[in-house]
Amino acid sequence: MAQAGAKTQTPVMRQYLAAKSEHPDALLFFRMGDFYELFFDDAVVTARALDLKLTSRDRNDPDPTPMCGVPHHAVQSYIARLLEMGHHVAICEQLEDPAHAKGIVKRGVVRVLTPALVLDGDALAPRANQFLAAVVRAADLGDAPPARRDLGSIAASPARGELGLAAFDLSTGEVFTTTVSDTAQLLGDLARLDPRELIVARDAESDMRALVRVLPRMFVRGIDATVSAAATDNADGTLVLPDSLAPLARAAARLAIAYARTTQPGQDIVVHRVVPLDPASHLALDETTQFHLELFRTTRGERRGSLLAQVDETVTPMGARRLRSWIAYPSTDIRTIRERHDGVEVLWEKTDQRAAIRTLLGAMSDVERVAMRAALHACSPRDLGELRDSLDRVPELVRCVESLGARAKAVRMTDECAELRERLRAAVVDAPPITATDGGVIRPGFDAELDELTTLATGGRTAIASLEQSYRDRTKIASLKIGYNRIFGYYIEVTKPNLKNVPDDFKRKQTVATGERFITEELYELEQKILHADERRLALEQERFAQLVADVARSVTPLCRLASRVAELDTLAGFAEAARRHDYVRPTVDDSGVIELRDARHPVVERVLDPGAFVPNDTVLDTRGERLLLITGPNMAGKSTLMRQTALIVLLAQAGSFVPARSARIGVVDRIFTRVGASDDLSRGASTFMVEMRESASILRHATTRSLVLFDEIGRGTSTFDGLAIAWSVAEYLHDVVRARAMFATHYHEMCSLAETRKHVANYNVSARESGEDIVFLHKLQAGGASRSYGIAVARLAGLPEPVLARARALLKDLERGEGPGAAQRQLGLFEPRPEAPQHPVLSALANADTDRMTPIDALNFLTQLRALSGRPEE
Repeated sequence: MAQAGAKTQTPVMRQYLAAKSEHPDALLFFRMGDFYELFFDDAVVTARALDLKLTSRDRNDPDPTPMCGVPHHAVQSYIARLLEMGHHVAICEQLEDPAHAKGIVKRGVVRVLTPALVLDGDALAPRANQFLAAVVRAADLGDAPPARRDLGSIAASPARGELGLAAFDLSTGEVFTTTVSDTAQLLGDLARLDPRELIVARDAESDMRALVRVLPRMFVRGIDATVSAAATDNADGTLVLPDSLAPLARAAARLAIAYARTTQPGQDIVVHRVVPLDPASHLALDETTQFHLELFRTTRGERRGSLLAQVDETVTPMGARRLRSWIAYPSTDIRTIRERHDGVEVLWEKTDQRAAIRTLLGAMSDVERVAMRAALHACSPRDLGELRDSLDRVPELVRCVESLGARAKAVRMTDECAELRERLRAAVVDAPPITATDGGVIRPGFDAELDELTTLATGGRTAIASLEQSYRDRTKIASLKIGYNRIFGYYIEVTKPNLKNVPDDFKRKQTVATGERFITEELYELEQKILHADERRLALEQERFAQLVADVARSVTPLCRLASRVAELDTLAGFAEAARRHDYVRPTVDDSGVIELRDARHPVVERVLDPGAFVPNDTVLDTRGERLLLITGPNMAGKSTLMRQTALIVLLAQAGSFVPARSARIGVVDRIFTRVGASDDLSRGASTFMVEMRESASILRHATTRSLVLFDEIGRGTSTFDGLAIAWSVAEYLHDVVRARAMFATHYHEMCSLAETRKHVANYNVSARESGEDIVFLHKLQAGGASRSYGIAVARLAGLPEPVLARARALLKDLERGEGPGAAQRQLGLFEPRPEAPQHPVLSALANADTDRMTPIDALNFLTQLRALSGRPEE
């Protein structure tokens, strides 16, 4: 970084450079009065990123120092934009009041903000976790105890080999940990967790960037070995990880938390919830499946149109985060699933209670994040007001939940924070300000000393007048008055005729022409109170505010328990609301090998169609019966929709939701795999076919008899015979070896004969009907293979020019007779076709042309196309 050279620096700039040297990788926001200033390269980078005016500190210097700044009251919005770009920001604050500072104001970095490690609302997505992820590798732990290893030296994993993964949310105090078997599983978990940052050893940074380039929202950061050297369990009394955590998962959690500690100088990092993501307890979803099923974002990268967006009826940020977690990690534990369904069912049945609960929840703030901000001394007065208002809803919420009865085991609510609620009620004004610096936070009547100072600060004249009257009454001097000037302050003035009545405790202060001026100890004390009341009021109010924040911080455990219960209640109530609103049914989830869906619907597609337009379908997969369905039918008939809806219904059921169907029985699924469509990955030198084969290989390697596998049009990326051979062999392997429940859509009609040799294979087709040259899609799954693909009819719907369609029809007939392109063919005559030959494409195009609707330009284009079909070259 281009910093100051040999020229003499001012004390302030030396202070700046000292702070910058401690945080060389961060943009240093240096507080100077009402602004945060940036200098040198930090100023250049920030001015360019935020479109700020770049100035200089010493304009007359031949080598001026670049500088830019932002107002302190608007700094959070600027910082949020920098974090979104991936920058790190260090905040250097004034640590003392400039009015009382002797010499240069003391300054210091109070926190470092990164894309993941933030607490302010401007940089936080309220309805999603803000995860910092950390990855460690088993090979680098060796035989040394994990707590003593230098975790920063761990490099990226090879294609296979165990890895430890942890995701820590500083704003909620949650840690999610797991151990994965290889980088493919790592990529799937990272996609599910959606962290904003991933930390790895510095020498592993480039390899990890290459691996996770499909997750563009995540920034990868290499760290030095020293960062995590002290990351041991309970090193400072604030971190206790469960003994049940695997060593790799524990090591990754330590690494994430140790890194977070470096960004919060002098603060204790609070972890209130550790969630082991045991692969055996959750339905596995690789990154490809999440993308194909559009769980969290559409293929265009938008949240709107995803499964999460469609089923999210939560009314609190905590519930929204819990919903995403349940969809990302559906349970495979039947007891857990059924308890969630019980809760949804009770809330579904009791409409009035559900409405009351959702109204109460909707008035609650983000209790979890407020508690964490308090624990890290980053809480605002407005946070306290919102927390108080949230806690006010809890007693009524408890009563509503208790009225649901014993069936709602998954719905629990207790009032553990009554004492804190009463203290906040008594202490905090109804509408607290954003910051505590200007006062106005503490409610009148809460603190007698503060009330007195407030009265003095706002009503000093009243206090003086009252004292003046008391002196008149005491001395019987009716003309006695209390005056004030800037030189002498407050004084008691008595005229000459009344001096004989002055009490002994009146001390002479000044002689004037009309009499004498006096001072008393009482007046002096009142004067000091009045003159310094506002300053003392602000200081005392900030002290009381800090005490309230400390009270909240001490209650972080019960507050986070409350937040967790609110999150679950909100999620279940949201499921019930969606079920009632969209006609979902409770699924039966068991340990059978059956998936039986009656009148099943796609939860997203049906919502974008007109009411009643979506065609429901039955789907039955049985490991002991028809477990591999070969599905044929034309493009646009709905094969992909049918397969995706099956997967989404399974996922929703195991997340705890009701499902869009007339009835549903689901034998627990351990993994969902999809191979739907493909695209070139040119940045990695992979063609469509290579992507397709890699995804297929991963499915065949990892799928089990408990899995649900969806293959859509495998083998399209190569020649017809190669593609058919690969598709056939993959289907055989699924049937013979994997034995998973699978749906296999294909245009290779030859594969229908597979059902003749494999007893668990069944042919189905998604029906369509021709009407002349048009095609009507019925979108209904029925037994048997499709007789044809209707490709030319679909091409006509898509708008291909009629001459092209006519030529395609002619070629299709040739191919059906074993002739066609590549074979020795006669040249078709234009006007003299033989009786057995198909009509020439020119004549066919003319017969089907709608000349009445052609514009002159259309007619000229059509004539050009006919000329090309006739075999005559253009002149």
